[in-house]
Order: sequence, then C-alpha cells, then structure tokens
Amino acid sequence: PCLQVLEEGLNYTDEEESTGETITFTKEIQAKELVFNYGASPIELGSFTIKKGEYVGFKGYSGIGKTTLFNLLLGFLTPVKGEILIDGTPLTVANRSSWLKNIGYVPQEPYIFDCSIAQNIALGKESIDPQKIADVLSKVQLSDWVNSLPDNFNTRLGEGGSSLSGGQKQRISIARALYKGADVLLFDEATSSVDIAAEREINNMLRGLKEGNRELTILCIAHRESTLAYCSRIIDLEEKNEVEV
Repeated sequence: PCLQVLEEGLNYTDEEESTGETITFTKEIQAKELVFNYGASPIELGSFTIKKGEYVGFKGYSGIGKTTLFNLLLGFLTPVKGEILIDGTPLTVANRSSWLKNIGYVPQEPYIFDCSIAQNIALGKESIDPQKIADVLSKVQLSDWVNSLPDNFNTRLGEGGSSLSGGQKQRISIARALYKGADVLLFDEATSSVDIAAEREINNMLRGLKEGNRELTILCIAHRESTLAYCSRIIDLEEKNEVEV
C-alpha cells in the first residue's frame, strides 16, 4: 500500500497547476480575512500585509493556527474564506509552483541526508556550484567549521546528521534556501529544538543576513519571545494586531 501511494504521488498531475502560470514578488504579500477549517471550529487568521524586505514574526498560543497560516502562504492549503495576494495576484493552484520557487522553508527538524555537505545544501541539483556553496556557507556562518573538516564541504554527514548539533542542522537548512535563491524565508518554530545559546547565534546570523540583503523577506513563527527578538514587526494572531519592536 505504501508503494501504491508513492506511485500515485509520483504520477499525479493537476491540469490547473500544469498551466504554469507565473507569479512575481516585488512589492507585498497580502492576507485578506483568512479563515481555514479542518472540520471542527474555524481558524480565523485575519488580515495583514507584509512588504518585501520585512522581517515579521507571528505569535500566539499553541493551536491558534500559526503553522496553518504558513501552509496557506505556501499554497499547500486553500482558505475556506478570504485570499492571499502576491503583488495583487491571488495565490492559486495554477501559480503555486511559480510562487514556491521564491520560498525557502526552514522546519523545526530539518532532515539531513547521508551525503556530503554540498549535496545536502544543493539538495538534488545534478550540477553543484562550489563557489555558490562557499558563499552560502559564509552567509550562514559555517565556513570556519566546514574548513576545519578533512574533506571540506565534501565531508559526508551521515544519516540524519547524527554528528551535527541542532544549530548546525538549522544553518544547513537555511543554506539550502539561500542556494536555491529564495527571497522569502519561512521559519516554522525553527529554533525550538536548540538551546538558548544556539538560538542566540542563529538570531544574530539572521540579523546579519538580513542587513546584507535588504530585499530578503523573513517570516517567523515561534513560542519563545526571544526567537522573535530581531523582527521589525510581530503579528499577534490571538489579538489580531501588530506590535512594533
């Protein structure tokens, strides 16, 4: 049965998605009166606008819909009410593939494959650009560590990256997004599994990354207030308001 599900997934095509509509992001992301429903009570996520180049945090109690909001922004879920607009264009199944090319998603537990650092960052690319790998490693502040390894970024990491710290795993996940060329980063509780010191290092790294690229848009959801310390704005999903920081 598992193989049947995999086969169906690999062979799946959506006629609407296959039209290949493009979507651009040069100005803003708008959410208008978003509501989603898993079958119980509706999750009301409200309205907000995110300008390109902002660093925005989302907070609220567990279960309020933070991850649901990210899934809506990614186009993986469709709101039952309201809509998401990218530069005024509604996000739909038809332009979702184009939109996802702009996005790098950093989960709570990024998976590390049993291959080299470079292959983990390039993630499936047949041709790997060594200079680009070196550049993104520098941006996520892993260069010193990688240069100390016998095989540099050709060092194999092992299944699940068992030899890596939580902070190193997160940085490799961020490096993947940068290598891809994403200009929108989504952090879904990305530092919840690391200690306070590692969280502080990642926050400092993100601040430097943002200062070096004013066009980079970062969206972050977290339980810890400290994770949102460097956000320019925080949207409280419970109160449906924004807090300048």
